[in-house]
Amino acid sequence: MLCLPAIVVLAMAFYRFFYIRLTLYILTAETLKIRTGIFSYTLVTLELYRVKDYVIKQNLIMRILKIMTLTLFTTDKQDVVIALNGIPQSNLNDTIRDLVQRARAKSKIIEIN
Repeated sequence: MLCLPAIVVLAMAFYRFFYIRLTLYILTAETLKIRTGIFSYTLVTLELYRVKDYVIKQNLIMRILKIMTLTLFTTDKQDVVIALNGIPQSNLNDTIRDLVQRARAKSKIIEIN
């Protein structure tokens, strides 16, 4: 009887691990596409000119594993907050910022606060 909770917790951990490992992020000059799912999948496409702000989070375990979570805050009506979980530690936030600025200039979008 004591093994059942351990098996459930282990199964949940494996599911979460594979969910993150099978998540695909595709960054182009104008869009960010996120494909998630194990048995079925969801594809979310975000126009980069909609990105307003971002936050990088790392707890102790993430710092040891050299991964991070990059959270994007957008003006999109359906996906206001998009979290990129378990991505390698990098300067991706600077790359996204540059691409956002270029996409806004190309689309002639002016941000008004």
